[in-house]
Amino acid sequence: MPTVERRSEPRIAVQLPLRFTFSGKTVDTRVVDLSNSGIRFHTPEALPVMSRMRISLGLPAGTESRTARRISIIGVVVRSAEVRGRPEFPFDTAIFFEDISPPSARARLARFVSEHVAPE
Repeated sequence: MPTVERRSEPRIAVQLPLRFTFSGKTVDTRVVDLSNSGIRFHTPEALPVMSRMRISLGLPAGTESRTARRISIIGVVVRSAEVRGRPEFPFDTAIFFEDISPPSARARLARFVSEHVAPE
C-alpha cells in the first residue's frame, strides 16, 4: 500500500551540526533531515510533544562553503519516538519551526534546501 506524503515542503537528508536547549540543558547533536518548515534529529531523551525549544543550526553559507553560519530557531516538538539500537541518542525528534532569525536566515534556509532537493 503506497504511503501518502503529508508534508508540504520538500525534506532533504543532511548531516549538519545542531545545538538545542530544552529545560535548561544544552545538547549538541546532528541533523537527520531538514525542510523549510521543520527538522528531524536525534536526542538523548524523549521531548514532550507540543513543547517549545530553541535550536541553533550551523547552516553552510553556500553549496561550496566549508564554513557554517548559525541561525536561531524557535520550534515546537511534533514527534519524539525511541529508535532501538542507538544507545547515546535513542530518540528521533521532529520539530516544526515557529520562528527563524535573523530575518535573512529564512531565505538562507530556503536556498540551502532548494540546492539539495533531489530532482524528480
